Amino acid sequence: MSTHEVTIAGEQLTLHPERAVYWAAQRTLLVSDVHFGKGAVFRRAGIAVPSGDTDDDLRRLDALLATYEAQRLVILGDLVHGAATARSAWVDDVRAWRARHGAVDITLVAGNHDRHFDVASLGIAVQQDRLAMPPFVLVHHPHAHVDGYVLAGHVHPGVVIRDGWRKHRLPAFVFDRAVGMLPAFGTLTGLHEVRSASGRQVYAATPAGVIPANVATTS
Repeated sequence: MSTHEVTIAGEQLTLHPERAVYWAAQRTLLVSDVHFGKGAVFRRAGIAVPSGDTDDDLRRLDALLATYEAQRLVILGDLVHGAATARSAWVDDVRAWRARHGAVDITLVAGNHDRHFDVASLGIAVQQDRLAMPPFVLVHHPHAHVDGYVLAGHVHPGVVIRDGWRKHRLPAFVFDRAVGMLPAFGTLTGLHEVRSASGRQVYAATPAGVIPANVATTS
């Protein structure tokens, strides 16, 4: 899978098709909207979804951390999807995963879903509101900030790419003039289709790699 390099706010960022950003200058890996435990929440509600989503996402994080030998991982909100019960196996799985990466500084910038669970109990530091890493301001909700270029999540951006008569809905990285949005990292997350805007750069995460994407103009 091929990555794609972009320069944002004067910093070089690597866009990875596993829906992550690596900031080499800071040895920092960025992901957003992991939604651990979402499958368990759905199954408790009687919605038939396959199990194993948390294990799959943990393996993907393992591979990314190993590839880049990242010293820091920052999650831009919604690490978890909802409240857990005593029978929620994913909690023990995530806690064990955190213990295996004790040398990595892991911080969550709290999102709206994270209020349902004590993320600090997993051994992960929690930063409310925002985390300043100049020239970036790392947040969950994508709103411009006076202190720097915003990198955010929450929206789960995606694009539709046409291949002849077929249409492919793909996660996307979106960079506007003051705000950038990461695609949702979690396996069971949906997409919100984004459209063209002045100055907007969009990159689709395809199975083969990250590619620039032409998106429809706003009507």
